Amino acid sequence: MSMTPMMRLISITAGLLLSLTAQAAEIAGKPLAAKADEYMQARLKVSKFSGSLLVAQGGQTLFEHGYGLASIEYDVPNTPKTKFRLASVSKQFTATGIMLLEAEGKLKVDAPLKTYLPDCPKAWCDVTIHQLLSHTSGVPENLRPALFKGLWPQVVDLDHLLDIVKDRPLDFKPGEKWSYSNTGYVLLGMVIEKTSGKPYGDFLKERIFEPLDMKDTGVDNRRLVLKNRAMGYGIYRSQTVPAQYIEMSQVYSAGSLYSTVEDLLKWDTALYSEKILPQKALERMWTPVKDDYGYGWAIVKPAGRKLITHNGGLPGFTTTVMRYPERKVYVTVLCNMEGSAMAQIARDLAAMALGDPYDIPVKREEAMVDPKTFDAYVGEFEIKGKGILTISKSDGRLYAQRKGQGRIQVIPESETKFFARETEATFAFVKDDKGQANELIIHQNGRDDSGKRVVKPPEKKDDKKADKKDEKKDEKKKDG
Repeated sequence: MSMTPMMRLISITAGLLLSLTAQAAEIAGKPLAAKADEYMQARLKVSKFSGSLLVAQGGQTLFEHGYGLASIEYDVPNTPKTKFRLASVSKQFTATGIMLLEAEGKLKVDAPLKTYLPDCPKAWCDVTIHQLLSHTSGVPENLRPALFKGLWPQVVDLDHLLDIVKDRPLDFKPGEKWSYSNTGYVLLGMVIEKTSGKPYGDFLKERIFEPLDMKDTGVDNRRLVLKNRAMGYGIYRSQTVPAQYIEMSQVYSAGSLYSTVEDLLKWDTALYSEKILPQKALERMWTPVKDDYGYGWAIVKPAGRKLITHNGGLPGFTTTVMRYPERKVYVTVLCNMEGSAMAQIARDLAAMALGDPYDIPVKREEAMVDPKTFDAYVGEFEIKGKGILTISKSDGRLYAQRKGQGRIQVIPESETKFFARETEATFAFVKDDKGQANELIIHQNGRDDSGKRVVKPPEKKDDKKADKKDEKKDEKKKDG
């Protein structure tokens, strides 16, 4: 019996579906290490990255690898044993030091700063340790003013570290707002030293690093000869250059630690036990105070799943650690090249471990499109479950902006499809039968979100004003 055209179509469709299902099963069946390396090879073709990364679950490493060079000058590759400056990822260790001292009864986090630092700046003395830990103290920032005054390369002793801001008042009433303050964590380091009677680095080594066998973690300083050290790099006029120099004494307990991805896994594993801190103290660290921040950690719930995390950044280095405690998934990415796609890489690696959707990076090229076509896309689109996205045009370029966020340029890939380099999202405008772009589909992080154009109701005509205008017209006609 011969096949009808419909039967042939059904047969072809079924075969195609079976093929796609087999491909999906093959991808899903790959070990995470194979998926992660495939992803990173694609990533390297699309955007800059130099660093080391690790993915683990339940304390077991699923994938670890180094990419790029720890030293470009000497052609030394990054590996899982390469030591990177942690920058603000250090804050979780400073916060832990404070909580250790409280657990021993040597301080109280609800006590004012002057209890432990009697010589503290007068305007700051009544802020509490709790407020310093949670960035709700109002203590002014010291690192930015030091940068503007050219002080970063200079060695500074602890007694003079805060001279640049010590005479300034608080930025706001303590506890009233949230504002990230490196100064606050410098003060916490001073409290650790005063209360324990030991230098900050020695205290952390004795109480955290040695008990956890974190032999590749410590406080960085200019005199330290550090084996397997990653050098920091930046980009200047499209060329790779050594990063701006910053003296670690300027950073102190706000971000001067170094570590490896392997040592940080030991730290993560210990946080599921009471080896370092009692559970009650850990829970307090991970309880948000304001703006999703606890003590040295941010606590958020993307897609309803608890994430305990922190990022860091110093000249030449960007870092992140991500803990998903409900699934015991851990991701850390340590970079020694400014501009590395650290945050996106960490998010995608976490998605692999959690079984969430993610995208393989794709190199996108800008298409030459007449800017006049952009006019049809300008307006507001209500993205389901995510609010209003405003599309605007300026100087022949198209931009997208969510409420409360900065606008980003969306670059044409075709007349109807655009992409954003910053977020790696694509924007597809869907036209109806009349050629009107009344729908927008945004693809990001392996998901599609659609939205409809917001049609604003016509402005109501003020009848009284209209009547007066008509009366004036009538009067003019009579006069004429």
